[in-house]
Amino acid sequence: MIIKHEDVTLRAVEESDMELLREMINNPEIENMVAGSSFPVSSFAQRKWFENLLNNKNELRLIIDTDTYGSIGTITLTKIDWKNRNSQLNIKITNKKDLYGKGYGSKATKALIKYAFEQLNMQCIYSHILEYNIASQRLHEKIGFKKEGILRERVYKNSKYHNLIVWSILKGELNE
Repeated sequence: MIIKHEDVTLRAVEESDMELLREMINNPEIENMVAGSSFPVSSFAQRKWFENLLNNKNELRLIIDTDTYGSIGTITLTKIDWKNRNSQLNIKITNKKDLYGKGYGSKATKALIKYAFEQLNMQCIYSHILEYNIASQRLHEKIGFKKEGILRERVYKNSKYHNLIVWSILKGELNE
């Protein structure tokens, strides 16, 4: 399956993507900007994760490819609730400075949300964003997400607890 929006393509994770994914999960700058946390991941652990990837029917994990830079990150729908038709959106882009401000995150997010609403019949897509991750919050707002509320002190990073901002978008609210 390939999902395309302008110069961005979303595609299935391939074995050849393992090093990019391992690099990203082990990168402290990227880890600092996302709500989740991870332990250092070895090549062996990465391979085991990849082998189990197809078994999870409640997640859709895709690679973000660009015409200019090739593979630059991942975008996922996790916690897919097939009965209530909602899912959590997560996006990670490598922290290469020459990728900033080119709109790749917006294009990838729009493409996946459109696919989720039109092909998977989702009703609501939501994200949990660290309060200090202003760039991600702006991206979500630009696309049409609405701020729903705050999950107080839910994430512990850098010796401190941080709030998560809950954002969501309903079918029909996407700004194209």
